[in-house]
Amino acid sequence: MMKRIGTYLLQSKYAISVTVLIFVVLGASLATSSFLTGDNLITVLRQTSVLFILSSGLTAVVLTGGIDLSINNSAALVGCIVAQLLLLGVSIPVVILAGILVGVVIGIFNGLLVGILKLPPFVATYGTNMVVLGISTIVMQGKVIYDLPRNFTPIGVGYVGILPIPVIIAIVLTGVLYFVLQKTTLGRNIYMLGSNAYAAKYSASRSVLDTVVAYVICGVTAAIGGIVLTARLNAADANMGNSYGLQIVAAVVMGGTSLLGGEGGIFGTVIGALVLTIIMNVINVIGVSSYLQSMAVGIVIILMVWLDIFTRSKREKLSRV
Repeated sequence: MMKRIGTYLLQSKYAISVTVLIFVVLGASLATSSFLTGDNLITVLRQTSVLFILSSGLTAVVLTGGIDLSINNSAALVGCIVAQLLLLGVSIPVVILAGILVGVVIGIFNGLLVGILKLPPFVATYGTNMVVLGISTIVMQGKVIYDLPRNFTPIGVGYVGILPIPVIIAIVLTGVLYFVLQKTTLGRNIYMLGSNAYAAKYSASRSVLDTVVAYVICGVTAAIGGIVLTARLNAADANMGNSYGLQIVAAVVMGGTSLLGGEGGIFGTVIGALVLTIIMNVINVIGVSSYLQSMAVGIVIILMVWLDIFTRSKREKLSRV
């Protein structure tokens, strides 16, 4: 029986992530009695939704075998531009469209660096991260913008019924990205790029274009995340995405999307964002030092990457049997 369970966990895409989620929820419930209260669960959902929105597009990039380290500062740049436009009296729909277009431009830039110039994704997107941070600093001129228009902030803090608006946005994104990655030719090509880049290159798929599109998806979701984060904070500054840098990658990895590419999916990122948010929530509730929070996230990333490599090697052995 135990062997059968172990084999199932190794072969299932999300079984390990779901198992981790169950244990984390149980541990959180035991660690603090306030975890399962209605207010705290709504807080967890709202925090998870922001992290998931920022992480969702990265799933597509990681599936290609790449990485995007510019998401947090891209989100911050979009937030800064959105805030500045709102101060100028630009209408909210136009502001949102402008923010998303900024995300598209950043995604195209990253995609061209990786797909055309063949720069290592780590190096290319880290460079973009620094460039974007510099632009944000110029846009803000070292200032912080507070008190955004009241009809804008509901995007980050409003409700429709009992559901926070960021949660609804996250649900819609989940559906859209699931369809794109699982039901379209683009999605199949993205998986192929990660699982077998040489086959993708010499098959009918347009590998360079698919790579660029994956980074554009990431740029768009970063922009949406930046808009939601700005509305939630009711403020904007050049460094407001800093706290999400490590967490964005962690959510994707913890959801079972392999950093080696070609394996995983958007539902895994939902699970990963939930696991990470619950861990951070419990750490905050029980009063653990903020210095230890980053260490905890780093340890979790290392463990999940090791688990990914371990399970891949075991699956390969099982497939040979």
